[in-house]
Amino acid sequence: MNREQYLEYADHFNNKSYDKVTSYFAPDITVEYFDNAFGTQFPARTLHGPAEFAANYKALHEHTREVLELGDFMAEGDLVFVELYTEFHTFKDAPASAGQPWKKGDINIMTNWVMYNLDENGKMKRIRIAHFRNHDPGTARYN
Repeated sequence: MNREQYLEYADHFNNKSYDKVTSYFAPDITVEYFDNAFGTQFPARTLHGPAEFAANYKALHEHTREVLELGDFMAEGDLVFVELYTEFHTFKDAPASAGQPWKKGDINIMTNWVMYNLDENGKMKRIRIAHFRNHDPGTARYN
């Protein structure tokens, strides 16, 4: 995967084209999230398979607009490493079942580092997301 291909993937994500996003995935993909970017009440979690990934983001996007912006990009063999600046704009209170305390009007901005392991077909097999930094909501670029 090169930078241009990754930008296409991120564009599909930003446009909620879940079928196109998951077309980049191996059938047995795992997506591992950081443990507590918002406090210890939010433990680490892992999604299994493209369908669980899509369901997770469809649920999130029912109340929160999410925009990814690619920063640094590195690829070597079957590894891809990216820096992602991400804005979350909550337009409707998140349900208690969502696991986020976000309320209508909240803006959460963060930078995360993401490591992708690709399979022999160049599909994403394992994604690991590490939280790096939260940013001031007043600096939002994607209102």
